[in-house]
Amino acid sequence: MDYKARYRKLKEDLRTTTGRNVLTFMVFFLISTVFWFLLALNDEVQKDYRIPLKLEDFPRDMTIISGNVPVINVTVKDKGSALAKFSWGATPSLKLRYENFSRLADNHLLLSESQLNSAMRGIFGNSASIVAVRPDSLHLSYTTNPGIPVRVIVDADVSTLPQYEVFGTPRISTDSVLLYSNLKSRLKVKELYTYPITLTELSDTTTVEVRLNVPEGMKAVPGTVRVTFPVEPLVSKTRELKIEPINVPHGMRLVTFPAIAEATCLLPKSLYSSGATPMKAVVDYRDITPGKKTLPVRLQGIPPYYKSTSLSTSSVEFLLEKTDR
Repeated sequence: MDYKARYRKLKEDLRTTTGRNVLTFMVFFLISTVFWFLLALNDEVQKDYRIPLKLEDFPRDMTIISGNVPVINVTVKDKGSALAKFSWGATPSLKLRYENFSRLADNHLLLSESQLNSAMRGIFGNSASIVAVRPDSLHLSYTTNPGIPVRVIVDADVSTLPQYEVFGTPRISTDSVLLYSNLKSRLKVKELYTYPITLTELSDTTTVEVRLNVPEGMKAVPGTVRVTFPVEPLVSKTRELKIEPINVPHGMRLVTFPAIAEATCLLPKSLYSSGATPMKAVVDYRDITPGKKTLPVRLQGIPPYYKSTSLSTSSVEFLLEKTDR
C-alpha cells in the first residue's frame, strides 16, 4: 500500500470545495461534541453502585457469624463530573473498622443508618446526595469461641453419558472445616453436608464450588468447598476365567467342558492394565437337574465399576467323578 500517494490524494481532495466543506463540518462537529460533553458533566445524575465491604482491625479472637454483607448497594445523586471518576475507574470499597461499630450486648455489633450514610459520603464526597443504601444498617453477630473441626460430606447426584463413568469417590478441597458459634449445640455437630449437587451427562472430570449447609446461628470457615468428580471413559476388556465348581460334596469332583469362559466388560480406562480382580466364573453343584447334561455359568465378585459384564457361554457340559478323598 502506497501511503504517500494516498496522503497526496487526500490533500488534493481537501483543496476542492467539497473537501473544504467536509473539513469545516468535522471541525464544528468536534467542537459541538466537546461542548455537549461538558454540559452533560454539569447535569445532575443518579446512579447505582455496588460497594464491596471490607472489615478491618477486628480482634483476632473475634469471628463474624452472621450479617457480614459482602456488598453494599447505594444510590447516589450528584453532578456527572463528580461521579465520572467512579464510572471510568475502579469502584472503591468501604473499609469498616471495629471501632466504627457500636458494641451491643450478647455478642452483637451495630452500624446505624446515619453511620452508614456518613461512611458513603466519605466515599462520594459531601456534594453527593445519598438517595438509598441497602441494607440501611449493618447488624453483625460474632463469637470469641474457638472453631470446632467438623467433617465435610458431599451430597451429590451425578450421572454421565453412556460411555463414561464416575470412578472413585469425589475429591474435596478440604475434608474438614472449622465451625464457629455461641450456641452450645455446636458441640454436637460432627459433620456438615454440602448443599445438593446435581450434575448430568458428564463426559470429563468436573469441579464445582458449593456452599456448606450450616445450621442457623453458626458459621463454617471456609463456607464453601470445591468438589471434583473424576470421570473416565469406559473401555471394553475381555478376560479368560477358569470355571470353578462350588458347593460340591466331599468325595465328588465336578469337571466342566469347556473349563474356560471368556468374560467381557466395560471398565474405566485407568484400570485396563490392572491385575486380577475377585471376579470369577462359577457353576453350582446344586443346579444339577436329573436328565440335564449342562449347568448354567454365573459371574461372581463383579467389581462395582465393571459395567455391561457378559460371558461368552451361558452354560457348559459337566462330568461328575468320585474321588478317594
